[in-house]
Amino acid sequence: MFWNDSQIVSFFTTKEGGASEGYFSSLNLGFKSGDDLNVVKQNYKLLAQKLGIPYESMTCSAQVHETNIKQVTYEDRGNGVIFPNKWDSVDGIYTMEKDITLVTHYADCVPLFFYAPKHHLIGLAHAGWRGTVNKICEKMVKIWNEKHNVAYEDIQVGIGPSIGACCFEVNADVSEPFVNTFGKADFIKFKENGKANIDLWECNERMLQNLGIYNIQIANICTCCNSDKYFSHRKTQGKRGLMGAIMYLRY
Repeated sequence: MFWNDSQIVSFFTTKEGGASEGYFSSLNLGFKSGDDLNVVKQNYKLLAQKLGIPYESMTCSAQVHETNIKQVTYEDRGNGVIFPNKWDSVDGIYTMEKDITLVTHYADCVPLFFYAPKHHLIGLAHAGWRGTVNKICEKMVKIWNEKHNVAYEDIQVGIGPSIGACCFEVNADVSEPFVNTFGKADFIKFKENGKANIDLWECNERMLQNLGIYNIQIANICTCCNSDKYFSHRKTQGKRGLMGAIMYLRY
């Protein structure tokens, strides 16, 4: 999605091009959404065929809106798709091994794509408002820096389609944790009614920039505004499927 690089695949799905029906229509990638599991597997097969990657390589996170991050190895290959998901809480995944397809799921939350080409490292993180305020983006890049000796300036990041500040209006139970963590930042816009609009894209971008990461691309696509093309939890009040962020190392 963000890199014109033959060595990797990076992709974010829409809700189009699958076999699911009803409000899951049609490329639903969520196994716990209530959709027919055989149809969801068919959607993964259709996606793998479209992207030219092995279906057996698809490996899913186990998202619970926390900040646990897992290094994926070849023995994890197929987790959550070919085999039952063996993890309880994994909102960020990364690998330095080829022939593993990383998959994380979304329906308004922020997909973060990480790439360090010099080190053959790819990663994905699911950053809803909880993941954002608890700094999952910082946690991922700090693991790369401290565990794998990747300089921050060597890390590239993409911020994919997700709910924009235009639609992410929240009450105090959400705005207060942001103020407590970041202070009265300009990506938190308070309104006269006491609610606030929060720009999750800018919030994640600022955290990365504070660590010296400036190669950041933002899709600037609001899933709620574009719910004809993307699943949006807020727009449909939870009646939706799940989209996927995909990354795959070819080398």
